[in-house]
Amino acid sequence: MKKIFFVFLALHVALFASFIKVCQNCHGKTFEKRALGRSRVVKNLKKDEIIQRLKYFKTSNSIMKSYASRLSDKQIKQIANVFGR
Repeated sequence: MKKIFFVFLALHVALFASFIKVCQNCHGKTFEKRALGRSRVVKNLKKDEIIQRLKYFKTSNSIMKSYASRLSDKQIKQIANVFGR
């Protein structure tokens, strides 16, 4: 049973890491950049702000829609917990 848990955990971490790499292309390795010179710096946002903004982007007509629309609410919360203040 432990082996199954660790395999599941490893897959979960790998999927999260691969998604974050896509974000880092515009937002910087530590989310320190303004994407396309226009966005807010993600690492400066509160967790609630990240959740609110990603949920908005899921339905917006912005460039972020193609990325945010792939995220579940659970994934959005995970991102906010890792990168929000």
